[in-house]
Amino acid sequence: MNFSLVIMVFFFLLFAGKSFGQVSAGKDDTINPGVPVNLTAKFGTLAIGLTTYDNHVEGPYDIGFSFTFYGKKYTTFSIGDNGWISFTHNLNWGSMRNIRLPSSNDASPKNCILGAMEDYNPIAAGSPYIFFQTVGKAPNRKLVVMWCQCPMFGCTDLSVSFQIVLIEGDTIETHIFNKPVCVNWDNKCTMGIQNENGFRCDTLPNKNRNSTSFSVSKEGWRYVPTSSDTYSITEIPYHMEPITPGDKISYHWYIGSDLLSEEQTLVVAPSVTTTYRVLCTLCSGEEFTDEVTVYVSPYIPNAFTPNGDGLNDYFRILGLPQENITQFNMQIFNRWGQVVFSSKDILEGWDGTMKGDYCPEGNYLWVIFYEDNKKTRTSNKGTITLVR
Repeated sequence: MNFSLVIMVFFFLLFAGKSFGQVSAGKDDTINPGVPVNLTAKFGTLAIGLTTYDNHVEGPYDIGFSFTFYGKKYTTFSIGDNGWISFTHNLNWGSMRNIRLPSSNDASPKNCILGAMEDYNPIAAGSPYIFFQTVGKAPNRKLVVMWCQCPMFGCTDLSVSFQIVLIEGDTIETHIFNKPVCVNWDNKCTMGIQNENGFRCDTLPNKNRNSTSFSVSKEGWRYVPTSSDTYSITEIPYHMEPITPGDKISYHWYIGSDLLSEEQTLVVAPSVTTTYRVLCTLCSGEEFTDEVTVYVSPYIPNAFTPNGDGLNDYFRILGLPQENITQFNMQIFNRWGQVVFSSKDILEGWDGTMKGDYCPEGNYLWVIFYEDNKKTRTSNKGTITLVR
């Protein structure tokens, strides 16, 4: 029988394969009973929050790659807080909150993509509500510009959440999670694109979304150029790109229906195999979930062979996450109760010696004690057989 030299209390097995969205609960783990494990939920890349004014244009900002729009290449963009981006920076366009495409009016934004252009209130309490970030690696990078839970002007109890996405090259996508109608204010909204002089535009096919009143939820569109001045527009499955919109995101950890924590990181120390579920909510309603299982193995190897052959030469605790341990102690006793080995270093193992002399074959008692970073104390003990 080939005995293991270690007590295997924590190691990664494989990536959790139960993803139900864009949030990740992390990898499945295997531990011995009571060992603390760090569970951390992750959702996309942290985005840049935009500090702005009402009816304003911010920028220009770097796209992060070269993007072709109506036959011309651009490397920067600007953001109009009323729901659009442009490849031309013009502060005079900020006050415009509704246009019907095409529009060559001097006050109308041009060279632009209207995700859902309407009158929004991005300076209400809780700002920022507009975020952007370039994600991915060449040649598949994306610029994501996101209005997240942004209040509507005149209806601050209502909010919009949507994204404008530039895909490296020349493709555009828009994804709308929610855009209600504000009946108390000018509620006309426009979706589409137009060129730099305002004489050419492309709007959604078979949809009356050009300076009209409408509500929409969970809808996606893709714009692909068919020439230097025309685009093919098709409806696509709704899919928000995973960027983290500042504090407009929350995490809830569950075992079954029982809520454990509302923090992004959770430290657990189960005594039996347990599956944990994280629910990530952003932009006041968009939800993603994932699961991670912590497997608990009751088996502890009970022998090692410190004979210098490079196999099973040490008895040690492996895998306890050091960042979770504030105190640690392991002691080994011989059959007369004498301490033959003691360590406060979780990475140090016993090599079967005492003060440099070989210890005889036989059974030894081991005892461990540790305290995690939540001051939870755990101890364990057992026997180990030294075989030469």
